Amino acid sequence: MIPLFGWLCLVGAFALSLYGLTVGIIGGVKRNNPLIRSSENAVIAVFSLILTASACLLFLILTDRFQVQFVASVSSTSIPLFYKITAIWGGQAGSLLFWLLILSALSAVLVSQNRRRHRDMMPWVTVTLQGTLFFFSVLLIFSTNPFDLLDGIPVDGRGLNPLLQNYWMAIHPPILYVGLISVSIPFALAMGTLISGKIDTSWIPITRRWSLFSWIFLTLGFTLGGVWAYEELGWGGYWAWDPVENASFMPWLGVTAFLHSVMITEKKGMLKVWNFVLILLAFELTIFGTFITRSGVISSVHSFARSSIGEFFVVFLGLSTVFGLFWIAYRAASLGSEGKMRSFLSREATFLLNNWILLAICFAVFWGTVFPMISELVTGEKITVSAPFFNRVTWPLGLGLLALTGICPLIAWRKASWKNFRRNFLYPLFGGVATGILALAVGARGAIPLAFFSASGFVAATILFEFFKGTRARQAIRPTGFLTALRDLTFMNKRRYGGFIIHGGLVLVFVGIIASSFYQREEVFTVTTGETFSMAPYDLTLEGVEVRRDDEKEALYAWLRAEDDGQYVGLFSPQIHYHFKQEQQVSEVAVRSTLFQDFYIVLSGLDQDAGVVTFRVFHNPMVAFIWVGIGIMVLGGVFVMTPDRKPTSRAKVKESGKGVREAAA
Repeated sequence: MIPLFGWLCLVGAFALSLYGLTVGIIGGVKRNNPLIRSSENAVIAVFSLILTASACLLFLILTDRFQVQFVASVSSTSIPLFYKITAIWGGQAGSLLFWLLILSALSAVLVSQNRRRHRDMMPWVTVTLQGTLFFFSVLLIFSTNPFDLLDGIPVDGRGLNPLLQNYWMAIHPPILYVGLISVSIPFALAMGTLISGKIDTSWIPITRRWSLFSWIFLTLGFTLGGVWAYEELGWGGYWAWDPVENASFMPWLGVTAFLHSVMITEKKGMLKVWNFVLILLAFELTIFGTFITRSGVISSVHSFARSSIGEFFVVFLGLSTVFGLFWIAYRAASLGSEGKMRSFLSREATFLLNNWILLAICFAVFWGTVFPMISELVTGEKITVSAPFFNRVTWPLGLGLLALTGICPLIAWRKASWKNFRRNFLYPLFGGVATGILALAVGARGAIPLAFFSASGFVAATILFEFFKGTRARQAIRPTGFLTALRDLTFMNKRRYGGFIIHGGLVLVFVGIIASSFYQREEVFTVTTGETFSMAPYDLTLEGVEVRRDDEKEALYAWLRAEDDGQYVGLFSPQIHYHFKQEQQVSEVAVRSTLFQDFYIVLSGLDQDAGVVTFRVFHNPMVAFIWVGIGIMVLGGVFVMTPDRKPTSRAKVKESGKGVREAAA
């Protein structure tokens, strides 16, 4: 009964989204407010039905209703309750239902927030959202129904993929889904603006806010995926340029480009068409990423099995791209620039160059991702593109992007002068040179790492210089203590100084990536019980191995006593788990992390006849800088989204505005 009720909820959502799409178009064309309201109400009704269907599926999983095909494929009686809950996104059908749940929830929030605002564009925003909701409901009804029943009732389910039975995988997918799905909101806002024909700046603040929301969740989402890969896959790294990793990274690049590009539009009235193109690109990249993840056309540890669902995505990808390009072209005459690029040595030019580099990285990642599919289509042989290709292409582009992060705030609008260069670049350049010398002194070698470390020092010095300069300007206007002025400056212009916080986190990320990529050490040791082996800074003694077995798996534990200069540090216990139902082997690594180094041990195998155990041991420098840097970036994004603190009087408003303008000069 419950499977039938859940399926009927999906049918109802399908019918309502089609209804909302139809009456929304009619209401928008005829400017009929009752029909427009009805379309908006249908969005909220779709959310209610999808929420009910999701609750039904979760109940079926928790109560072990294995007559439902999806439940039997992702759950079992023996897995913990926590992983039963997370199993709802552990398979194709359930994850798509979860995807539609988030999309409908975000759509309902947007519609509810704008009942009385943006009334010119909201009818068409709603129509665009209804079209997307309709597409995903079509998938669930006609291609991958989560409530399909089996002919018989199994005694037990297959259980959740062992790789997904990890706490990071419990939170990584929903966070990443929110990031990917919420890109639909800026896309709908952009299309609503174009279709309504009201081409002014009113759409920018709300679109920028939703884009930043997407950016925050995308950043956090693919980072948590990296943490999961680092701890669960046992290969010593966190990013392998896997197609599914790339699928989440490419929309992030598009959204990042838009957030930078729209600043030029607000300041100078330029790049209006470009902004709409970037939003369309980011949206289509989310659909493309969903297509390659769920169609089975690529091989990845993250992807779902091959299915016919890809054909639906190809159609929607084509239709939505044509739809977006048509409206951009149709309104192009109304999107002319109000200003001109006066010099290549200007802040406008550096922002534009920043966009080009972001898109160049995006294109390189896209090409490397699709090339195996193209090669198989043309030659019948799938030619894989591995990490070295991506690294060779992205290292120089990444270095340019990092350098521009420091250059953009320092260079003047319109046209930079020699005075501007001399005044603003002296201290940051000194910081970059000093950082490069320091890196050499502590043993860093190689042109690429030294260039990145120097650029990181340059950007860090730029950020500190901008905070110091702005604070001193604030003190000149309103005398107060340095820390008080710094706080007021930051909280009264969160968008500018929150951006600097984000860039500061980005510096740490680059430092961590470069250090862990170029200076990682790896060794393989084969030892017997009681034998000691060394890899700086630890001496490790194998104290024994142990096999544990339960109904789900057999686990092999190795116990390693770690000492540093004769002092006991701790006990490492890398493991190998073999899961019976899935016939799958999973490594559980042992990691000891500090700010400047990770000591990472993988149990590779046991030769019982010879009585020896093999370990792969990694020394990964400064990986923690990546996680800390991402945390700072996310907090900076949240900080930017919060409203600026307002002064208490008109005089303070005038003073703070003058101080901020001086700081930005």
